[in-house]
Amino acid sequence: MSCNRLALAADDPLLGNAVQAFLKKNGELEPLVCSFGEIRDHLGRDTDGVLILALASPVDCEKALRLVQEITLQEFPVAVVLLHAELAPFPEMPLRVDFHLAGRLHWPEDAPRLLRVIKERTGKGGGGGFLGARKETLEEIISRKLLSQTPSLLPLVERIALASAHDVTVLLTGETGTGKTYLAKLMHDCSPRKSHAFLVVPCGAQPANLIESAFFGHSKGAFTGADRAKEGKFAAAGEGSLLLDEIDTLGFEQQAGLLRVIETGEYEPVGSNETKRCSARIIVASNWDLQEMADKGRFRPDLYYRLNVMSFHLPPVRERVEDIGPLARGMAARFNTKFRKELFDISPQALAALETFQWPGNIRQLENAVQQAVLVSSGHELLLDHLPQPVRDYSPPPVNGNGHAAGESLVHNREALERSVIQKALASHGYSRARAAHSLGISRVTLYKKMKKYGLMSAPSVRTALS
Repeated sequence: MSCNRLALAADDPLLGNAVQAFLKKNGELEPLVCSFGEIRDHLGRDTDGVLILALASPVDCEKALRLVQEITLQEFPVAVVLLHAELAPFPEMPLRVDFHLAGRLHWPEDAPRLLRVIKERTGKGGGGGFLGARKETLEEIISRKLLSQTPSLLPLVERIALASAHDVTVLLTGETGTGKTYLAKLMHDCSPRKSHAFLVVPCGAQPANLIESAFFGHSKGAFTGADRAKEGKFAAAGEGSLLLDEIDTLGFEQQAGLLRVIETGEYEPVGSNETKRCSARIIVASNWDLQEMADKGRFRPDLYYRLNVMSFHLPPVRERVEDIGPLARGMAARFNTKFRKELFDISPQALAALETFQWPGNIRQLENAVQQAVLVSSGHELLLDHLPQPVRDYSPPPVNGNGHAAGESLVHNREALERSVIQKALASHGYSRARAAHSLGISRVTLYKKMKKYGLMSAPSVRTALS
């Protein structure tokens, strides 16, 4: 039995220790043990092990209910066992959720049944686990996080891991709201600097005459209104990471100051002659193509070359349809907890509308739409009627891939839809053909043939997946 596919979440130490000791004594099992809050960091779309929620009080039951809602909304394949101590009542859950639970057991009388459930659920092997018995590799950590947020970026895992592990300047490009800050924070969290600060400087929001002060700080009396010395972001970041967002908005004077810091690590606060050193790791983000700006004389070429040690481009959401489902489900789970709603699922009609809309505002607009929908929702399912009207009413231009009216090629539209469904299934299951085929209700052979038919065999994600 693979012991890294079992986790125990318990906020009550007495109950948690008792269950842990029982598992070790009777099944030689060593589960990952953590609190209800900590277990969220170990869940993902590839985590199909067994999660035991040890409930010792009504408060634990409420936490468990919210956690089961999050797991169900995000379609994590983990099998959940609710293990109730004497004082913990069974929380009410919809039948659809009860159906997906691996068990609702009492402790200690149902302890033998607990062992049987674990053996049934973990004895089949395969899939991802909680990795409690060994340390995750950097690539595994990044893959798990991307699967639940932006599976379209999975082909970049190795490069993201490389950028995270080394102190190199990273350039992120893409439209506003495509997730550049999320990717920068992910790199920081997976870097040796993760225990230090991660700070963001929105360059476009800073007045031109104050941007140097925001970067480097200033001394008392450096300019009108500077009634005291102030520390800048480069100093405040310390040994952490500093994201300079919308760097394309900087003027040439500010670009020169930034170039000096990147080359030498040195700077002076405004109004001071004291030279200081920057110890932070610098990540920059731009809404525009900096190379094109440099070619047109709108950005310093020497600074661009210094920034472009490693670069990542984030496409707009309209080009990443496979990301919309995981993103929307994660957002729905978060807002469901925030607004204390009773959601457990998103209806197929609502999800189809979210995937069809073009999202000119990208992830930020999607998040706003999901937040509104969750807020006005009632019942256990997020419905089409809960979505904002522009999303409900949107219909794509009636053309097919050849530019003809959609009605002129029924076969083309059916095949395009089938290809899209297969792409999303592969992305949702970490590009594992076995799990994708199972979710689609077809055999691996049929899936293989369709992947060949639609030219999906050569996709980077498929080539690099560990099926």
